[in-house]
Amino acid sequence: MGAAGRPGGGRRSARHEGGTVSAADRAAGIAARAIDALAVALFTAMFGCVIAQVFFRYFLGSPLTWSDELGRYLLVWCSFLGWIIAARRRSHLGVGMFAERAPPRLRALLALFAAVAAVAFAGVLAWYGTRIALRNADVETVALFFGMGVVYAIVPLAAFAVGLHALADARAAVRAFAAPGKAG
Repeated sequence: MGAAGRPGGGRRSARHEGGTVSAADRAAGIAARAIDALAVALFTAMFGCVIAQVFFRYFLGSPLTWSDELGRYLLVWCSFLGWIIAARRRSHLGVGMFAERAPPRLRALLALFAAVAAVAFAGVLAWYGTRIALRNADVETVALFFGMGVVYAIVPLAAFAVGLHALADARAAVRAFAAPGKAG
């Protein structure tokens, strides 16, 4: 049994039985590294923004007009990128007491149910997130040079990425259900 009660373990393996890495697995690896790098860059920018605001406000007596707003939007993006990373690593919180004691096939069914629920949630969030991002594309931010559509764009992007991870979890659960002796 893997992380969060899912069959198959924590991180996904990019290698197939023959030892080769598929183009999809390579693309997923590149995307994962890009998301990790973007999360680190945006968090660093958010931290720098807050430090700059403190320095300008308390040491120079002239607060920056844009840093508070930018810091908030960077926090939103960092939060959604963190959601993607947690979905990829299967590190979201879960109560596995029942699933850990269940027989392998029931465990696989529970994992499948969780994955299908995650896909459904991601789909709803992608749909409404896209609508909100598009409706706010021309709404200007108070102190920055981009529209609110940029701020909201992370919602459908993250939902799409998490939906892909949930589909992979569903596939793993179906495989675990079909071959219960090999699960966990």
